[in-house]
Amino acid sequence: MDLLMAIDMGTTHIKVATFDLEGNLHTVEMSRTNTKSLGVGQAVYDPEEIWDSVVELLRKTAAQLGPGQRVLSISVASMGEAGLLLDEQDRPLTPIISWFDVRGKEVMEGWYEKISPEECFAITGLNYNYIYSLFKLLWYKQNQPEIFRQAVKWLCMPDYIYFRLTGEFATDYSIASRTMLFDIRQRKWSARLLQLAELDEELLPPAYQGGTVIGQVRREVCELTGLSGKILVAVGGHDHICGTLAANVIRPGKVMNSSGTAETLNAVFRDLPPLSIETFSGFNVGCHVVPELYYLQGEVVSSGISIEWFLDQFCRADDGTRMSYGEMVRLAETAPPGAQGLFFIPHLRGGSPPDPAPYSKACFLGMRDYHTRADFLRSIHEGLCCEVAGILQSMEAVLGLEFQAIHAIGGGTKNELWMEIKSAATGKPLEIPQVQESTLLGAALLGGVGAGVYADHYAAAELTYGPSRIYHPEAGLVEQYHQIGAVYAQLLPRAREISRIIGED
Repeated sequence: MDLLMAIDMGTTHIKVATFDLEGNLHTVEMSRTNTKSLGVGQAVYDPEEIWDSVVELLRKTAAQLGPGQRVLSISVASMGEAGLLLDEQDRPLTPIISWFDVRGKEVMEGWYEKISPEECFAITGLNYNYIYSLFKLLWYKQNQPEIFRQAVKWLCMPDYIYFRLTGEFATDYSIASRTMLFDIRQRKWSARLLQLAELDEELLPPAYQGGTVIGQVRREVCELTGLSGKILVAVGGHDHICGTLAANVIRPGKVMNSSGTAETLNAVFRDLPPLSIETFSGFNVGCHVVPELYYLQGEVVSSGISIEWFLDQFCRADDGTRMSYGEMVRLAETAPPGAQGLFFIPHLRGGSPPDPAPYSKACFLGMRDYHTRADFLRSIHEGLCCEVAGILQSMEAVLGLEFQAIHAIGGGTKNELWMEIKSAATGKPLEIPQVQESTLLGAALLGGVGAGVYADHYAAAELTYGPSRIYHPEAGLVEQYHQIGAVYAQLLPRAREISRIIGED
């Protein structure tokens, strides 16, 4: 049996999976992504620890492969923005700085004194935000100049894995689109932005279309992991964009909702008009993993993390044991729709389009002494769903169309309450694919395209996609959440104003 392998470098977990050529999950292994908090919003990953985790997962996967089972290719789906610097011996000079690390705030305003947000958006498709790789590079350049002078290469998270697998430097267009150094119209590194940043293009890896083969797994890696044979390595892409391929959301008129630590809405289009912040209403635009396509992306950066945060801080027993996810859902279900007038603005890590203010803060509004923990948990779910409903409406206005359904993927789809509220809040059916590991499958399909298994990206998606469940909006809940959403829409700008009064931190 021929198999396709994929690696998912996620914020909370690293996963390795294999699939057969019809897209059926064969094996999956997972470990926690060990995030090292440095305090005050700074967080990093240890490069050797990360690689050791990947090696161990590859080893466990290889041990499950039987006689006659052959891995044809490996590709990687990953978080964006996070990365590290290498020295001239290709050794890590720095930790891998996380995508949500706040140090970019220190240099972002200086950057926008050199170039306006409008001109930067016209080149990169990225809105005003401190998370992008450029700001991490500029922070190192300004704050650790001795280290920066030794740097010969910047690699984003998946690029580092490609390098360890093959010895080759490479990235893909969708990950490059998250650096704020990539010209998405020309599909190459921007000479203008590199000049303004006073960075050499040689610092960055070559960028390729998703599914492009860059080499094969090195013999040393095979010896470490137990993998065997000639295994091609193809560039994959940004995790959410890989998910759109697996969800078959690769034609205009479809939209995908990916819910995990962060949550995105992604739609695709083919012809790139002149890029202006006003026209695109705060949405990011980037190169897709499918040739000649672009994606329009709206993001709730504090989606699943809002639930995790509340469970960590307020749902522990005296012995420190945290409430399970299933217990949390069952408790939230006991609260009525509207959570007795309690509202949650889910901006723990900043706002969402059409006003993606990075300094916007989270808050609960409407608290009374009769509110219970169940109300708080339900209000978190409802706040996230109201945020998504607003993003979806703005996205439809930008593209000039109405989505008939939402293709939903990610860990959040296992939470039935969340899916039911989201369907009611948006007024649209939610279609869940058969394969739950959509991000991994998308990366595996890109490897399959590179290995010549499929004629093209479209053939790969058509062959492997199928729905497993559809959540239809309940008429009674739709009306209730229409009213709840109307109140939320009035609260949102006032909550942003409160954030401005508190200050930019």
